[in-house]
Amino acid sequence: MSTMGKRILRAVAALAAGAMMLAGSGCASLNGNGSNGTNGTPQNSDKVQTFTPSGGKASATLNIASGSENREVAAAVQKAADESGVAVTLNYMGSLDIMAALENGGTSGGTTYDAVWPASSMWISMGDTKHLVKDAASTSTTPIVFGIEKPKAVELGWADASGKTKPVATTDIIDAVTSGKLKFSMTSATQSNSGASAYLAFATALTGKNEPLSADDLNNADLQSKVAALLKGVDRSSGSSDWLKDMVVANPDRFDAMVNYESLVIQANKQLTQAGHDPLLAVYPADGIAVSDSPLGYVDRGQNLKDAFSKFQQALQSKDSKLEFERAGRRTGLGGTLTYASDAQVQQSFKADWGINTDASALKTIALPAANVIDQALSVYQTALRKPSYTIWVVDYSGSMKGEGKQGVVDGLNAALNPEQAKASRIEPSGKDVNILIPFASKADEPVTANGSDTASLLSAAANRDPRGGTNIYDGLSKAIAQLPSNVSDYTTAIVLMTDGMSETGDRSKFQSDYAAKGQGLPIFSIMFGDADPTQLDEIASLSNAKVFDGRSGDLAAVFRQVKGYN
Repeated sequence: MSTMGKRILRAVAALAAGAMMLAGSGCASLNGNGSNGTNGTPQNSDKVQTFTPSGGKASATLNIASGSENREVAAAVQKAADESGVAVTLNYMGSLDIMAALENGGTSGGTTYDAVWPASSMWISMGDTKHLVKDAASTSTTPIVFGIEKPKAVELGWADASGKTKPVATTDIIDAVTSGKLKFSMTSATQSNSGASAYLAFATALTGKNEPLSADDLNNADLQSKVAALLKGVDRSSGSSDWLKDMVVANPDRFDAMVNYESLVIQANKQLTQAGHDPLLAVYPADGIAVSDSPLGYVDRGQNLKDAFSKFQQALQSKDSKLEFERAGRRTGLGGTLTYASDAQVQQSFKADWGINTDASALKTIALPAANVIDQALSVYQTALRKPSYTIWVVDYSGSMKGEGKQGVVDGLNAALNPEQAKASRIEPSGKDVNILIPFASKADEPVTANGSDTASLLSAAANRDPRGGTNIYDGLSKAIAQLPSNVSDYTTAIVLMTDGMSETGDRSKFQSDYAAKGQGLPIFSIMFGDADPTQLDEIASLSNAKVFDGRSGDLAAVFRQVKGYN
């Protein structure tokens, strides 16, 4: 079959697989409102999940800011709600969102939280500047690992033909990336805990010292060079660990390696093997891994829910809940061991032929640095070490965008690309980033390019373009595809479409053909405004293994930050 034919088949496969992924994970929109369940049934939306006791009316309800990875332990949460008689609403968000909520006194976007449940205690230590968090305690642990498809692991010499893994040092990973043999997907270190923890572990291991990372280490040019070389292997970025797992599962022929929680590698393998695909092998860098301790802590705002929190927290540590944690792939024993290793369902999660190492003493865990060093490390990552991004912003300037629509786009672009504004959200452009603006209405305008952090001319063009005419999404996307770099491996590359309507004109078939021929499997993310047609946008996201964001919720700066977490 010709290369063109293979590309078209891959695009068709991606469309079908992506549609299944979106339908299964509910990630087509970021706008959702939870409602109380009945009879113990969790009520789901993309961002909110509420659990009520199955035995009757709840004595109290806790509103919890929770990491997205806790979707995978819903059974444990339900058990705890049943046992405690306390209802809980989990508001799924990124680790930095949880940190920011704590910095803001336990509130975010008008929502007030009674407790926080991030992936790692470092986000509490960095965000709890007002000292509101009380009685924080780990609920479970999970290491951050490489999940690598078995044939790739064997090719790299990291596993034998039976699937048994071998010790792999961080320098071995760099060598595999440098030789072009390894690419992997990973969450953004400035937007997600798994990415941040992996990055800190890489840097700590590469110092060659058995001590936490220091400020002096971060200023070491040799260390920076090594970390940057490793991060060149990132071929897709994500703002969510759970969404990253879903993407890899839905596209096993496209993505053969990811950095993620051990628990999510386990969840991915259950889905992959059920669908008849090879599982991923868990590879634990021998010279240092990070472990997430998943702490649950009470946010004391004087709301008088401490007793309810204590009941729920205690129930979450009960035998029934702990067993469900381990069945989902989390560790609950001391030092990262298993409490219920003899349980058949736990054994089906922690499988040796998936590379899962249940001997916690054999895993070298790094010590996290001080909060100020973590803060410095994230800044160095964003401005100097991550693979540069190449983002094409395809922006709707049709007549209906006049007024609030256009202002929203301009404000959002400034939040993402104005260096001073973007710095507050840790998404500031680096000196090697490329940003391209393509306005469109009845047809697409000529591109405006900004190289590095000098984005003033692009932002000025966005502010000065007047909305008028119809909506031709497909012409804008085709022009964007023509602007893709030939050397896409040098960047994390994405197209971001912003629209408030449905494409009234334009050639959909031509766009799909252009994407199959030249799109190189790159993501096309969309931000919805006004009356945007989610059907069209979902189709585009499915075709390109991407995601649709909802810009109608009011906090556009947060939406644009989330988008940049995926690029």
